[in-house]
Amino acid sequence: MSARESPATALDAAIEQVVGDLTVLHHDHLRGLLMAERAALAAVHRELVNAEGAVAYHRNVLKRLSSGTYPVDTPLLDRLRRTVHDLAQATAARDRLQEGVAAALEAVKAAAPALAPADDELTAHDFAALLSLAGGGTMREHLLTHRVSVRTVQGRLIDLPAFQRLESHGLVTRDTSRALTVGQHVALTDTGRTALLGTRRPPAMATPLPARPAGAWPAQARQH
Repeated sequence: MSARESPATALDAAIEQVVGDLTVLHHDHLRGLLMAERAALAAVHRELVNAEGAVAYHRNVLKRLSSGTYPVDTPLLDRLRRTVHDLAQATAARDRLQEGVAAALEAVKAAAPALAPADDELTAHDFAALLSLAGGGTMREHLLTHRVSVRTVQGRLIDLPAFQRLESHGLVTRDTSRALTVGQHVALTDTGRTALLGTRRPPAMATPLPARPAGAWPAQARQH
């Protein structure tokens, strides 16, 4: 949600403090990349957005009917009563969903990702594999050779030992409900995403000594 846009619901700011940008949350939800708690939050938040839209619609109808454009007569009074009733129902539904979003947000907080492994537990090669899998991948067993491989969505082959280290540290997950011969979808966990968002720092490089220009004379010793 950009700074130019007003919040779609009263809980948008609180949600973004926990999960980040709501647009990214819903995008990842549509792609099936979210853990169960975040997926539930995204689903109920979408319903809340629709409920807020219904409240706004009935409120606008009520404002139009009471603007003075229409003559005050029995049909107008009937429409006003129906609109107030519809607005009350929409508001009640919105409030129930708002409670559901608040509960889903607490569930996400309770399932906060564990601390990522220490810097010295994973190699630069491991982190390169983690970055390659940010968009997803597939682990598959060859039917004839029974060799297991992991490929990213871009088709890059991931070193199996590196993937196993990432998996053991809880940085990646795969859909074990599917057979390996069919292909198991691979995705980053919340801990893995946290690692890529800046908790990992590459080791500091030593500052090289300035090189002596080619053809330069060696420094002469001072004469006393």
